[in-house]
Amino acid sequence: MLSKYRLPIVGAMMLVMPLAATAAAPQLAEPVVALMPQVKQLRASLKLNEQQARALDNWIAEAPIRRKQMEAEMRELRLQMREAILNNESRLTRESLKKQIADKEMRLIEMRALCVRMLRKTLTPDQFAQVVASYRAQVAG
Repeated sequence: MLSKYRLPIVGAMMLVMPLAATAAAPQLAEPVVALMPQVKQLRASLKLNEQQARALDNWIAEAPIRRKQMEAEMRELRLQMREAILNNESRLTRESLKKQIADKEMRLIEMRALCVRMLRKTLTPDQFAQVVASYRAQVAG
């Protein structure tokens, strides 16, 4: 008796499961390098001078806003790509979306590299080495 109900149940599950997956926001890749959390954590022990503190405060006030905007655009492009694939849209449409996603990903990597460059310019070599050591310890652990 259960076997005649099995197919409708499996069919209903197949309909619900993709909807649950669709509700989940696509995750972005982890950044290649993210030193700012270590800078924030080590700020007191870095003994920043006034100029360094001001430069970091300005960066912290501006850069995350730009990065979050770029990440939001990336999430939207990934959603568009998912829908294009599921809706069997033209290869040209999918190729365009792939290029846009790749360009955004490259820009996000560049933004992280600019952050590291700013830290190299702002911090002393010893301060920067301390930040990098902390980052490497976190990544390894």
